[in-house]
Amino acid sequence: MRSRKDNSSELQSYVEQLIAHQDKLRAFIYSLLPGNSHVHDVLQNTNAVLWQKRGRFKADTNFTAWAFKIARIQVMHQLDRAKRDGRLVFSEKLIDTIAEDTHAGDNHDRLLRALEGCVEKLTDHQRTLIRARYTPGHSLEKQAEETGRSPGSLRIALHRIRDALKSCVEATLAGESA
Repeated sequence: MRSRKDNSSELQSYVEQLIAHQDKLRAFIYSLLPGNSHVHDVLQNTNAVLWQKRGRFKADTNFTAWAFKIARIQVMHQLDRAKRDGRLVFSEKLIDTIAEDTHAGDNHDRLLRALEGCVEKLTDHQRTLIRARYTPGHSLEKQAEETGRSPGSLRIALHRIRDALKSCVEATLAGESA
């Protein structure tokens, strides 16, 4: 029989993993529901199921794979609700293909580390522009007003930054595999 301390330690470890995987889960769900306003709801439903099924998780297995499987099921539930409401949704086969591609290997982690390293190499101004484009509640138009630049010039600058990030990430990943 396990002691209460062992159970407490396992629960703490589970909670830490659950918290650490929130960004990955959100990104995974978004990849299956791009532009869908229900991504946050699906994430919350996924977290609820992960919490309810915490006793079934084996500590020595892949938490990411387990959580993504549950998230995929929650995405399918959301798509079923959307179908009942008469909205156009992706087919289950396409969702499965996207889910498999998203979860294939741990390339996501390598890619994320490479991107984070490349973002660190940007100037403060470039990082501010990236945040203005990709942070909810911000916009290029608002950034244009604040900086006195036109939205068009900021879009061009953003395009150049994305090209530089792409080149940097590709070079970083190529260097890792060499």
